[in-house]
Amino acid sequence: MDARKLSRFEHAETLLACPVCHEPLELSGAALSCANRHSFDVARQGYVNLLRGGKQPQGYDRSSFEQRRRVFESGLYDNIAQALCDAVEALSPSLPVVDAGCGEGFFAHAVRRATGAGICAFDISRDSVQLAAAQDPEDGIAWLVADLASIPLQDGRAGCVLDVFSPANYHEFKRILAPRGRVVKVVPTARHLLELRERAAASLRHQEYSNQRVIDHFSASCVLDSRKTVSRTLKLDAHAIEALIAMTPLLFHVDTGAIDWSGIESVTVEADVLVGHF
Repeated sequence: MDARKLSRFEHAETLLACPVCHEPLELSGAALSCANRHSFDVARQGYVNLLRGGKQPQGYDRSSFEQRRRVFESGLYDNIAQALCDAVEALSPSLPVVDAGCGEGFFAHAVRRATGAGICAFDISRDSVQLAAAQDPEDGIAWLVADLASIPLQDGRAGCVLDVFSPANYHEFKRILAPRGRVVKVVPTARHLLELRERAAASLRHQEYSNQRVIDHFSASCVLDSRKTVSRTLKLDAHAIEALIAMTPLLFHVDTGAIDWSGIESVTVEADVLVGHF
């Protein structure tokens, strides 16, 4: 096993919890183990599977995450990544940042590079975490396959939780956050992927979209400290647009082959960045 990948978990005992008995996990050889001898191997890509009985999400297979990576490489989501980096830098957490629903790792990598913060990133999709962990063996990020409903972290050991275009579990976020910890949630606005939304309007389940319900739920679950709208429209080449159409959940239940996408050259990414505390 590559020592650089094992080093991602060298301080596991201060953060991670056994998904079976909830005792602290400690790096022992090439595995994480607890006092009750439950053991979880570090995979060759450098991640640990701590998922207990969860199902892999439909629509989020390896191909989908490879397409996501192509889209991220286009720079389309750089403004969202910068907003996250700015938020984490402003908070200056002394405890690790947890990326809940990290996908193939784009945002976790961006925050790690920009801020140097300790990062623990997890997703329920093993395919996505494999891609994330294999990208850079020296990234220093603790990659996990885990479930949002039962996050395998010890109580009060996280300084910040990132929740980017993902479902939230505020009960679990509150449990793992330290007393002055913060949640940073990114929620798409009605203008997000506007060009695709307009072209596919007749095929969408919900032709009108508003993020107000999500924002209201956030505000009801924790104290909303700030809300900032981040927007960017970027010209993309045909390959990036094709990858975007293939990967976005907006079109998961749409017959994309029946829609004429010709003429779309630029795409808008817009989201509200919410910061809150419990």
